[in-house]
Amino acid sequence: MFFRVVLCCDAINVFYELNPPKIVKGERFDLGELKGNIQEMTNRASQLRGLVSGIHLTDSVLGIPRLSSVTAARYIKEHVDAEARLSCSIRVRDRNFPSLCQTVSDAILIGAESVLILMGDEPADKLGDSGLRPSTAVRMLKKEGYDLNIKLDLSFPARVKDKSSQSIRNKLNVTPHSLVSQSISSLSDLGEIVDLAKPYGIKVTAVVMVPSEKNYQSASLIGLDWSEYESNPVDFIRQATKMADAVLLTSPNSFASGLQLLRQLKQ
Repeated sequence: MFFRVVLCCDAINVFYELNPPKIVKGERFDLGELKGNIQEMTNRASQLRGLVSGIHLTDSVLGIPRLSSVTAARYIKEHVDAEARLSCSIRVRDRNFPSLCQTVSDAILIGAESVLILMGDEPADKLGDSGLRPSTAVRMLKKEGYDLNIKLDLSFPARVKDKSSQSIRNKLNVTPHSLVSQSISSLSDLGEIVDLAKPYGIKVTAVVMVPSEKNYQSASLIGLDWSEYESNPVDFIRQATKMADAVLLTSPNSFASGLQLLRQLKQ
């Protein structure tokens, strides 16, 4: 049975991030275990019914090999909702341009709405780097016309320390469809990102991590201070949706905490 992943009743534009399952959890590849973990992922996607605008699939977070974000999106399309709004992260650290073109083409064919082009964490085996950079990748994809068929987004720092840095200029000058921030800790920081993007006609998606005990370690790893919104994440997210075009909610270590916050947002 299919369902439509619909926007919550008060029309705030909130997406939810899902991590595809790890390919190998023990010492060896286990197809049966992987299929079971895929089923768990699709079950989670089904629980988001009526709570979100869409779902974002990540790409091997922390460099640990996981099911492809595009393959994960296909499973959700086939087993949960054929009309679901889905976006996929694509790491360029692991891909040369032909490989990137293949992955983006696959995303278009399965009906993904957008792809987030990002550098990606260093792989666990620390072997090599393709040399391809996100801004360059988006520029090349736009030259080939991929942006006519799918939205091309770029990752962006949660806080801009130097507006004139070459990295920031490159991201703005390539004019992606959206800038997707790293996990924000401050509405004032988000405001600066929006102000930078607006003259270029670039949309902004603000990533917000659910402030739960199980997510504390993940927050610490990236230096995230959620003290500004820990006591009232609902109002923080509502304010963020008024400033940015969308909010992407992430809860890397607690799906239950993410669901609880989504339900509070709907009230």
